[in-house]
Amino acid sequence: MKAIDLINRIVVYLEGIVAALLVILAGLGVVDIVLKMLEVTRAEGFMTPEGITSTIDTVLVVFVVIELIRIAIAYMLHKNVIGTVLEAGLVAVVRKLVIFESGDKVLEKAIALAVLTLAVGVTWYLLRRADLCGDSGH
Repeated sequence: MKAIDLINRIVVYLEGIVAALLVILAGLGVVDIVLKMLEVTRAEGFMTPEGITSTIDTVLVVFVVIELIRIAIAYMLHKNVIGTVLEAGLVAVVRKLVIFESGDKVLEKAIALAVLTLAVGVTWYLLRRADLCGDSGH
């Protein structure tokens, strides 16, 4: 067996392990969402804005992990991952928008998130229009 074949085989196994760990992470995230929802609904003031924001933040993190799983699978199948990567980026930026908190340098943070959202959105649109994203499975 050539050294390159051995390295390729190791890389394939590592890709599979990473994908499996992401699936486990997503499963744990779903359990965390259920526990947070139970906690939020049992707390005084039933479904406070803070509780809702915390739950939505966890949901969006799980969506990002799910998109990473899609990227890993597409990558292992040697498919185009550009569209899926951009979708994951968009979900990650939207997550930051949803949990946006006031504090120090609010204007700078808001501008940075707006620029990020615009950049990812425009890139995704232009690549879709040029049909360079391929099918992202959606």
